Amino acid sequence: MTTAADAVLAELRTGPATIAELAGWTSLPRREVEAAIQELRLAGVPIASDATGVRIARDADELARSNAALRRRAMTQLLTLRAQKRAERRLRDAETRPLVLFPEAVA
Repeated sequence: MTTAADAVLAELRTGPATIAELAGWTSLPRREVEAAIQELRLAGVPIASDATGVRIARDADELARSNAALRRRAMTQLLTLRAQKRAERRLRDAETRPLVLFPEAVA
């Protein structure tokens, strides 16, 4: 585990916190705190999150609720990515087509 992950885990063991609070308490940039939380989750630490912040889950039900919210966000991100990929293809198609200023004159 990285030093950042160790510092974040130490703070979470004292109780729930927001990302901003963790950043302040650990003197880490917000992105490093977020990366540390991800590292901890990938290592199997049961970190639950909601609108109030992050915490070590007290039980499986609490973690299940957090996991359901993570899944909803992931699905929304996937839908957004698909739409963006379609938009990218349309832009690429438009970029490769020749510019016709007066289409009625070509016909």
